This record gives sequence, C-alpha cells and structure tokens, in this order.
Amino acid sequence: MGQRAKRTTTVTVDLGELKAPWQAWCQAHGITPSHALRSALRQAMDRRATRVPAPRSRVTPKRERATARIELNLTASELAALKKMAVHEGYVPTKWMVAMVRAKLTGQPHVGQPELEALARSNQQLLALGRNLNQIAKVLNTAPQNRTAFRVEVITELSRVIQTHTKKVSDVLRGSVERWHIQ
Repeated sequence: MGQRAKRTTTVTVDLGELKAPWQAWCQAHGITPSHALRSALRQAMDRRATRVPAPRSRVTPKRERATARIELNLTASELAALKKMAVHEGYVPTKWMVAMVRAKLTGQPHVGQPELEALARSNQQLLALGRNLNQIAKVLNTAPQNRTAFRVEVITELSRVIQTHTKKVSDVLRGSVERWHIQ
C-alpha cells in the first residue's frame, strides 16, 4: 500500500469542553461537524465582507437646542447598571445616554466631567511646554553658536506635534460641551 498524501485543507481545532455539545448540535441538525464548520465560516466571512461601516452624521456649528424626547424602557437591572456606569463616568444617566448616542451618530468621542477636567489640565500643561519649546527654538535661531547643543528641527517638530494634539483635545472638549446640529 502506498502512503497517502497529506491533505493541505485540513484544520485541527481543540474544542475542549465544546466538543460534546458541538457533536450533539451537528447530529441534531443532521450534518457532519466539518460541513457545519465550513458553513459557519462561510457565513461569518460573507457577513464581514458585506458589512458596510455605519453611516456617520456630519455636525455643523449651528447651535441646536435639545428639545426632542424619546421614551426608553429598560429592565430594573439595566437601569441600575446604567446609573452606576453614568455616575462612574461623571454623568447623570440622561446625559450619559445623550453622549453615547452622539458618539455613535458622529463617531466622535464625548467625555464626562472627570475626563473634561483631565483633558483641560493636559492641554494647559502641553501649551506651557509648547511655549517653552518655542522660546528655546527662538534662542537657538538667534544664537547659531548654540545649535550644536540642540537640534532645532527636533524641537520645532515636537512643538508642532504638541499644537496638533492640543487642537484635537480642544475639539473634543468643545464637542462635549456645545450643542450642535446633525445633518
């Protein structure tokens, strides 16, 4: 008898405690475990391939007053968990839900009060650091003999990164406290 060629399409998976329930499920559905797994993989890959990113709404600076209401029915345990999470994140429950909806609609973060305060402090410190770097760069530009001690382009790039970061943080802060209009 000749030696069988090794199959290159086989995958071995250790199912652990899932093996018995998997075999029982396959038997109950009248299919082999291999066929069921191939079907599940095809279905998962088809869903991923056709999944379209969620549409994001644009926001405009036009202020809009929040007056539309919606009723939401939750279980007692869901409401308790929501309240606990909202307080933990620095919100009252209704504002937490509004922030969650806005973040989902726009794809932009909305932060609670503790995060707002931390971001504001961070921006203040970064701006002070940026001012110090600008002063160093100015001294180096006016006194070329000091250029060997520092690389001006590194300091300039660092200053640019800090300015970009502080602008992003400022935008998050502004977006979290301002009302805006979704288009």
